[in-house]
Amino acid sequence: MRIILTLIFITTLSLTSFSQNVQPTKTEVQAKGDIHSYAYILVEGRLFSKKLKVTVDFGDRPEQLEAGKEYSEKLTNKKSYAAVLNYMVENQFELVETLDYTSSYSGSGGTSGIVFIMRKK
Repeated sequence: MRIILTLIFITTLSLTSFSQNVQPTKTEVQAKGDIHSYAYILVEGRLFSKKLKVTVDFGDRPEQLEAGKEYSEKLTNKKSYAAVLNYMVENQFELVETLDYTSSYSGSGGTSGIVFIMRKK
């Protein structure tokens, strides 16, 4: 009986000492840590006014649509592009890219606004 208990003890001890912990891969860690929320912000000037019209798009889910509408209302009628950017930076967004928003009518086109693509961690 002592021999069987001794063998079970030694076997259990050796199995636990040689067992390994499974570590997550780098891609799994990056996938969990790098989740971003992006914002598409269209800023256009108003005709005969110094105020800006701002449209914020966070996505197509209902809560994203509601948040985009709220941000759009808060940012519309600002007088400066920098004011729009500063407000978004205060809300933990960072600028990823800036694009020209162009339109064309009868062959005459030009920049009618700016698009800010921002992300939030």
